Amino acid sequence: MISENYHRVIRRNIKKLRRFTNRFWFPPLLLLLSLVDVLVIVIPAEGILISSSMLRKKRWLLFAISAAVGSALGSLLLINLIDLYGLEKMLEFYPGVDQTSIWKWTLNFFNQYGLWVVLFVGLTPLAQQPILAIAALSNISFLPLALVIFVSRILKFSLLAYIASHAPRFLNKLWGVKGEIKDAGIKIS
Repeated sequence: MISENYHRVIRRNIKKLRRFTNRFWFPPLLLLLSLVDVLVIVIPAEGILISSSMLRKKRWLLFAISAAVGSALGSLLLINLIDLYGLEKMLEFYPGVDQTSIWKWTLNFFNQYGLWVVLFVGLTPLAQQPILAIAALSNISFLPLALVIFVSRILKFSLLAYIASHAPRFLNKLWGVKGEIKDAGIKIS
């Protein structure tokens, strides 16, 4: 479990980042943070995207594309790492993930619906690491998997960035977004 002290550090650093949302290097940084978020799960990439889009309303699409590309690349990197090193190595970084109810639910649905589940999970705030691991282990063709991942990420991040820049109060009503908003230290009234 992540401590409250960690959350304070994250909020403080996101607050510092907000000062730079108009800089040319901010979208590549957002891409990098979104990529790393897939691998280490502790960076609130959606929260950074939301707060950035609220501050720089005209850049919402650029921010969404940056976060989507970073998240998709991180997902594909994770899939390749699992394919290369196997599930055992992944379990060193995510211990017990294969014993969770999410893993079992995902495995069951993946066996029934395949890439549709990857698309669904990519559109939601659900942890995507279990479905990515299952997809990597299932030997699905890489190109269709990459396409589904990118489409899900671009749809999700575009929607979040658009709402943040045009109707931020609606964010409080979206399932799974409140935690990211809180982690990013965003106050929506």
